Amino acid sequence: MPALPPVLPARPPRASTEPRLKGMLAIIFWCACGVTAVNLAGPFALIAQIGPHATFNAVIDALSGDSVQSRILRFGLFPQLVLFVWAASFVVLTVMRRQSALLVSRALMLAWLLISAVCQFGIRDAIAPGGMTMEAFAALIPGILAQGVGVAAFWAFMRDGAQPRAYFVR
Repeated sequence: MPALPPVLPARPPRASTEPRLKGMLAIIFWCACGVTAVNLAGPFALIAQIGPHATFNAVIDALSGDSVQSRILRFGLFPQLVLFVWAASFVVLTVMRRQSALLVSRALMLAWLLISAVCQFGIRDAIAPGGMTMEAFAALIPGILAQGVGVAAFWAFMRDGAQPRAYFVR
């Protein structure tokens, strides 16, 4: 009769002085986990549906075309890619409790804001027959500014917040 594997002892409790992942930092962490998971699930779902070779060909065909749809897809994917890099690095650096998370996550979030703004103008330019107009500019600016407010709040929280400082700085 096969033997059961040994039962590992319970992990010792954390010292009460050791900072924990909680509050707003925990919310940001779990949102980053979600962004990472969704961006990983998409390609794997496509591979499961049509296979790896067909997936590769479909992605290359979609991204390399000169149609308006291909241009919009390219402009839409760049911010997603940067957001995925931010989310995955934030998750890894948070789990590892690396102090570099305080700077890396802010820099990547700022990069996302800038790339997202440029790509929003690119999408608008791709779908507008007459190019960028003042009306299009006026329609895009409030959303870009709102994203800027969110990035500024994240930047300040990660730079000055007591919770991130306590968690990442040992």
